[in-house]
Amino acid sequence: MKEIKNPLVANIDRSNGNIEISIAKKYKESEEATYKSFMSVCAMDDKALVDTSKMDKEGTMAACGMQYDKMRAMINEVGKGGLTEKQKKLPPALQKAILKKMKEDGKLSEEAEAAYSKLLSRDDIPKKKDSPKKDA
Repeated sequence: MKEIKNPLVANIDRSNGNIEISIAKKYKESEEATYKSFMSVCAMDDKALVDTSKMDKEGTMAACGMQYDKMRAMINEVGKGGLTEKQKKLPPALQKAILKKMKEDGKLSEEAEAAYSKLLSRDDIPKKKDSPKKDA
């Protein structure tokens, strides 16, 4: 699967006899990781977030994009230091992306931090450097 990119949006302003066109990313940089995680989960699992079982790749990406827009407010909600009840029902990969964003924003409580560390896979946990062993 090709890399998921933040979609671009174009705005056209035709006021005062002038035409002004602006092109920008649809989502902020802080939201990009959550968007990419959502799209990955949605595209890989046909029934995880929206039923895409009978769609081709382009249809799947369009349906997932529309579903993200519908769920965006809920996904970006800030709970009391952790995930909201609705966010806890999302797939683990998406929960992890939401918690990571909250941690980066400094909005994660100690309790939620513990939940976040449980969601990390072994590959994500930084490996501790082994101390040199002393010969006896």
